[in-house]
Amino acid sequence: MNLRDKILAYLYQNKESTVENIANALREDIYEVDATLKYLEREGYVVRRTKGLIFKKIVYDLTAGGLEEAKKAYENLQNKAKQLENLIVNGNIDPSQIPEEYVDILPLLVTLSLIDMLLLQNILLFDLF
Repeated sequence: MNLRDKILAYLYQNKESTVENIANALREDIYEVDATLKYLEREGYVVRRTKGLIFKKIVYDLTAGGLEEAKKAYENLQNKAKQLENLIVNGNIDPSQIPEEYVDILPLLVTLSLIDMLLLQNILLFDLF
């Protein structure tokens, strides 16, 4: 899953998020997240706002068009979470040998509570992040 879709899926569940919040949740470089948000803003999928009276901060939120794209990305993420869960539950995969396609999105799956942490108890998560 590319960074664009990860950000859209994150914003689908976490409205009005700062660049720092998004980068930390996705375990991605803040400069790459910032550049991708600017690109999404030019595409018309996100809008940047200043929030706060005394302590101002810049937050990002989805536009109507962005909401549609974000919903697709979020549903794709839900499907990936179900696939990973089925692989682990059915014993088709050793929990310590998760395929690369899932390792990349694992922080986001955990952040958005799309995968049960008990399924991952045999994995040293801190090694993956």
